Amino acid sequence: MTESKAKITGKEKNEAFFYSEIYKSAKMGADAVLNLLPHIKEDGLRSVVTMQLDSYEKYAARAATALADLGLEAKEENIVTRMTAKMGVALHTMLDSGTSHVAEMMIEASNMCITDMTKLLNDRELCDSAPGAMRLAREMVALEESNLEMLKRYL
Repeated sequence: MTESKAKITGKEKNEAFFYSEIYKSAKMGADAVLNLLPHIKEDGLRSVVTMQLDSYEKYAARAATALADLGLEAKEENIVTRMTAKMGVALHTMLDSGTSHVAEMMIEASNMCITDMTKLLNDRELCDSAPGAMRLAREMVALEESNLEMLKRYL
């Protein structure tokens, strides 16, 4: 997150941090899907994961727009984090690219997002200063919980 030249308040810093974390989480989810899609052979799972990709991209766009409204630019995770995730997917799918294993990997990613968003939502000061971001994080948690239910069918 890069700050504009204008001075931002503590409330805006909290809001920017919250939206930035939502953006990063959504982008990591989208990257995970993009890395896994070539390994998905089962049409039903491919459809579910493609819907998830669309949702992640929409959440990332909403968070990026909120950051732009604050005069800030959304930034993805650093290259090392993204490459580590990509290599992890490659290694895990090289060992087992079966439908059940891919669904399990997506479930793990969804659980990570739920955990990250819940930590943010448990921070009262952060939530009090960023009600819009709090709503978006709650929506993301609900999405991921729905994703979990859809993915369980492929275990």
